[in-house]
Amino acid sequence: MFYCFLSFGIGFSNFIKIKSEDAILNVIFGMVAQMISLSATAFFFNLGLEVFLLNLAISIFLNFYFKENFKENWNNLFNNFKKFSFLSKLIFFIILFSSAFKCAQIPFILDNESYYIQTIKWLNEYGFVKGLANLNIAFGQTSGWHILQAGFNFSYIFNCLNDLNGFILVICSFYFLTIFNENYKANSTFHWSIFILLFNVLIYQFINSPSPDLPIILIGQLIFMFFLKEKLTEVEIKTTIILFLFLCFIKIIIAPIGLLIFYLIYDKKKQTFFFIYSSLVFGILWILKNTILTGLPFYSFSFLPYQCDWIVPKKLVRSLNFMIQNHEFLGIPDFQNLSILEKFKIWFGFGKINGILNKGIVALFFVVPILKIFRENLKFKILYFFILIHFLSVYFLSPQFRFFLIDFIFLASIIFSAIIIYLKFNIKQVEMILLICVIIPVFLIYLIDLKILTENKFNQAAEKLSWQQIYLPEPNSKFYDLSFEKIQIGNLEFNSPKNDVFIYTTGNGNL
Repeated sequence: MFYCFLSFGIGFSNFIKIKSEDAILNVIFGMVAQMISLSATAFFFNLGLEVFLLNLAISIFLNFYFKENFKENWNNLFNNFKKFSFLSKLIFFIILFSSAFKCAQIPFILDNESYYIQTIKWLNEYGFVKGLANLNIAFGQTSGWHILQAGFNFSYIFNCLNDLNGFILVICSFYFLTIFNENYKANSTFHWSIFILLFNVLIYQFINSPSPDLPIILIGQLIFMFFLKEKLTEVEIKTTIILFLFLCFIKIIIAPIGLLIFYLIYDKKKQTFFFIYSSLVFGILWILKNTILTGLPFYSFSFLPYQCDWIVPKKLVRSLNFMIQNHEFLGIPDFQNLSILEKFKIWFGFGKINGILNKGIVALFFVVPILKIFRENLKFKILYFFILIHFLSVYFLSPQFRFFLIDFIFLASIIFSAIIIYLKFNIKQVEMILLICVIIPVFLIYLIDLKILTENKFNQAAEKLSWQQIYLPEPNSKFYDLSFEKIQIGNLEFNSPKNDVFIYTTGNGNL
């Protein structure tokens, strides 16, 4: 994956004139380029072995065509790593190997069982299928992240390598460690981004399934990082635009963060046309994808429908939107008659991990304005305001904590940074704290009773730990022993789970 993404990233960055010697940024650009090319391919072909071989051939060609750039990027990568202190190198290797080991275990997130596996499987075997959302309304939510994963899960060899999330954690961790070391050497202070690693205990629960929430959480921090720079170059503005559009294609709920992009364009009076052209590329692909899968170009909105025989019934779309909007309140009797204030009290009063993060995000919004960086930095005030708008949008659309984790982790990292600087910790002390925080996730899930964190019975069992996982990953479904029965309705034959694990289970059955 690293080789293909780096090759495509170097080619892509040269094509749109944002050439960079930073290997990690080029890897992310490569993921953008791959997502665009795989999305376009999925309209005509399945994302199987032939597409991967072509992909690999193009990567090799780009490697030789841009061989000087390729060499510069590798040198940059190794030079950055050499500059790491011993503890920083140790932190990175722990993240690298523990991520690989975590990805070899049974997936944790329940959405993996309801539509991630099957969405990717449809892409592997057929590409985009007209009206697929009629078979399962969740398939209409096919994310750009799932398209990217379908191109790199090697389904023609194994059925257990949906590991893109582990990859993005390793890549972003290296970038944060690089910024941390460079910043400390330049001005003897600590960049806030390194404290994102303090939340690995939470992030690790996302990495052994292709949850589109994780790239939003991690790559979103890069957008904040660029925005907060005192002086942005034209290349950095272009980079910020591309990262934002990339995340929108992955999950549209990030859209309110686009206010940052509008501010940058208005403030700098530059890159307006670049934003428009780039938005057209992503927007056209997004609309065409939605139209093929659902018949609704702006799915999950039902306006401006494409008149076709595979269009998803409006009643079904309304039902999905109702469930998403009221996700946190569905178990509460007569919740539709609750006022906004009553809903907030219930939401704020939730227990376990939901309650901790719900209360935490509210507390962070109150605490951050006290900080020196808020009082003295205009751009931080602007960023805080836009993040607040994003959180409020999430709260009223679907107040699930995973949707506002990007805001929570950013604000919490800023506070940790301020505390560490105020207490005058030295770099060794900070690295020791980080080291402890990246070791904890490796063992914590096996040492605590998960019932104290979640009421979801499917997430209360600790994952199986086996030395075999070092060389052979577990299946990509936690319901690996689920049996299916074939059902025929008209000319449609499909496989349905025999034992009803939970109502939305699709598991890893044959299509």
